[in-house]
Amino acid sequence: MSLALIEEAAKEARRLAIAGSALAVGDFRLKKLIPPLEQAGTTVPVFGQVAKAISHLVNGSEADSAARLLALSTLLNAIRYTQGQTSADGAFRELAVLPCNCVKTRTPARILRPLVQALTTTGAGRLETVKSAVERGAFDDLRLIDPAIQALGDTFPELADLVAEQVLPGYGPGIVPRLRNGLDLKGKKADARRLAVMHRLDPGGAVELCKSALEEGSPEVKAAAIACLGKHEDCLALVMEQTKSRNQAMRAAALEALAEHDRPEIVSLFTELVKGKALDLLVRPFRALRNRQVLNSLLAEGSRAFELALKGDADQVPRFWGILECIEQRLDADAEEFLLRCFTHAEKLARVKAAKGSVVTGAEVLARLALLLEQAGSPRTFEALLAKRDLLPPSAFPQVLGSALRTWPADKVFLEFSPLLREKKGAGRDRSQHLQSVIVAAHAALAGDPGPLDENGIAGAERDWLKAVQWDTRWLDAAIQADLPALVCALARPGHEDAVNYLVRLKRSKAEYAAGEVVAALARCGYPKVTEHFLELVAGKAKGATYLDYEFRSLLQSARCLPPADLPRLDAFAATLEEKFVDAFLEELAPLRSPARPG
Repeated sequence: MSLALIEEAAKEARRLAIAGSALAVGDFRLKKLIPPLEQAGTTVPVFGQVAKAISHLVNGSEADSAARLLALSTLLNAIRYTQGQTSADGAFRELAVLPCNCVKTRTPARILRPLVQALTTTGAGRLETVKSAVERGAFDDLRLIDPAIQALGDTFPELADLVAEQVLPGYGPGIVPRLRNGLDLKGKKADARRLAVMHRLDPGGAVELCKSALEEGSPEVKAAAIACLGKHEDCLALVMEQTKSRNQAMRAAALEALAEHDRPEIVSLFTELVKGKALDLLVRPFRALRNRQVLNSLLAEGSRAFELALKGDADQVPRFWGILECIEQRLDADAEEFLLRCFTHAEKLARVKAAKGSVVTGAEVLARLALLLEQAGSPRTFEALLAKRDLLPPSAFPQVLGSALRTWPADKVFLEFSPLLREKKGAGRDRSQHLQSVIVAAHAALAGDPGPLDENGIAGAERDWLKAVQWDTRWLDAAIQADLPALVCALARPGHEDAVNYLVRLKRSKAEYAAGEVVAALARCGYPKVTEHFLELVAGKAKGATYLDYEFRSLLQSARCLPPADLPRLDAFAATLEEKFVDAFLEELAPLRSPARPG
């Protein structure tokens, strides 16, 4: 008998077993196999049994789908295995057992596949995919260990560092042998990350390997070994020796490792370095340094350099800049007082020119002071920034806006900044774009969807305080008048007819906009034809599309905002899509099938 139908049914059953049995109910791919199987069942009865099992599955309920899918799979496997060989020759041997914090392999394929692609391929958007997976705990799956190890050598350093610091350590010491097998002490940054992860998982067992790397490794691996050895008190003498290395990366690694230890000889070393020229090597160590004597020396040196710079000594400008970099992560009371004292001379500082061979001007130093004052986050620093906002360079606008949002009432913020929405050129346009980004981020955070770091640098920590900001209701009207689709999408609210009309018209306009955001906004406003609007947009995107790009995926994701009552219509539409888009479309409908929808 021909097994083509059985193989096809087995393939679909396996797909649904991976994707989730609940998706088998109403699955059109299985449905189309029923008629030919029933016809074949007239001569081969077992084909009729398969057709009956499929019918029970696709026409049944989600509550029974798991058991019925298992019954179908069992029947199909029984048929297939009786037609071929089910064993293999080979010798028995005992498998090595290693401790591991992760024992699961239950991540659905629809989640697993994009993660594997993000870890093993190239292209934009992969970092956000991995970050999101880390936050959701999606890496708790054994099948992702090898792709994660491969990602240690990714061409995008931020992704590789994220995997080394937040993904691989979660698997526990059981992965150390796999890391050790591919380690090359003469290698590059990927091998340095391997060594760092190995030491983090098994500090005692990796000490001797780190000592060997310090002797015979490449500069990158040596720097990683120094950082690891700095965690052991009995190895600090070796680390101290590396502060005299000719290799700057190794010197920097040694200083950073020593900064965590409060010893007299280390305090003396850093006190001397503060007076030297290599301030760039002290930036990272000062993030961990806690010795008050060294910090006071740094602030005193900063005051000296600042006073000389104001008197016309341009060579002190880059030195003062370096000191600001060192205290960026140490904004305690003394550092805040130091910054405020320097900021009082804002007008004079803005006129200071760059030193010969340097690009750092007084205006850029002033912008850096503004940034640090906002990061200090006290009422005094906010008031100081707002008092001198007219003296600050355009690059300091984010700090001015942030201070105003934390300090001023909503109506004053609107009157001060809303005219920027009409700016289309130069510095005014840059201010307008940042203002729009802040408003969009604030309303996304309020909606419970903060998202990843955006193109204007608004990170999750900044969105936390943005949640508490009160916004004047006139911002929405101003956004419509300025014809800013993204802003209207963020601000749109029920009962505002002009906003709904504006968003509906976007579908027929040539202006660029994010279609998924429009659908989400219309759903939030209670637009009765939102599902019809969504399906028209999807049909237009799918027509002629060769793959699922970022904008198309974002549009499909907005399906989660649609009314659950429209599920039958959405399912029917899925059957009209090309095969390459169906899985992604159905995946986004899954939240609508759940009794409790996300808020």
